[in-house]
Amino acid sequence: MFWERVTEDIYLFTSERYALVNCVAVVTEEGIVAIDALPFPEEAHQIAQFLDLRGRGRFHSLILTHYHMDHVYGLYTYPQHVDLIAHALCRQKLLEVGETSLAQARASDSLFDEVTLRIPTITFEEGELQLLAGGVTMHLLPLPGHTADNIGVFLEGERILITGDSVMAIPIIADGDWRQAIETLHAIKKLAPETIIQGHGEVILRGEVQAVLDRYINYLECVEEQARKILKRGKPRQAIWDISLETCGLERVPLGIASHQLHVANILTIYDRLCAEQQGVHASRS
Repeated sequence: MFWERVTEDIYLFTSERYALVNCVAVVTEEGIVAIDALPFPEEAHQIAQFLDLRGRGRFHSLILTHYHMDHVYGLYTYPQHVDLIAHALCRQKLLEVGETSLAQARASDSLFDEVTLRIPTITFEEGELQLLAGGVTMHLLPLPGHTADNIGVFLEGERILITGDSVMAIPIIADGDWRQAIETLHAIKKLAPETIIQGHGEVILRGEVQAVLDRYINYLECVEEQARKILKRGKPRQAIWDISLETCGLERVPLGIASHQLHVANILTIYDRLCAEQQGVHASRS
């Protein structure tokens, strides 16, 4: 695990063990606000101990950007009395699949035996939730696309946006919606943050934000275009493996997971959903 200071009071922690996943801590006069956590216990404990010292034992609240386990597991290392804030859909998904996922992780690696699943105690559904902590104003905003429950945290004073996985070095659709992901990226452009802390990968600094967001939007639009071409031309599904990441304007990045594999998974997801939509149209006409 390595860390850096984004500002005097904002710390970024990045896992060296899994896909450069990030978590963030904001130091306030009322205690630490921790946003997400790293998945492996050793790294999560190091962060929690550091923040306990930095905040003199005071934690204001925890925020979870979405239900994926690489952001969830390490939350158990924080004091149990501290509220965990998330979207209502995040709580619902964790109650539905969280324990099953954790059991699978324990079966694959005994390191996760000590992990206990943390369920959000405060949720919101519509609009945004404003959180005030020691003079710091944070706006919790829905940023769906990667997942339906993904939220971001906008620090009003510094104009820093912590995005969860709605922004990451290679946009990943996973179980989300690529059209919604594109809309979210446009909404972030309109919000015009000066700095973005991605769910995975490096901080996007002032002066780079708009260009990087445009690149991610263009990538997702290209991925859809490539899927449509394969479908229209009647090519076999496996032809998707021949479409390079560079074709859609991104370079391979060291996320610890094969960049090409993630890219192909995006196209396959869109291809399959376009096929399902097409079949649905035919069925409705017959």
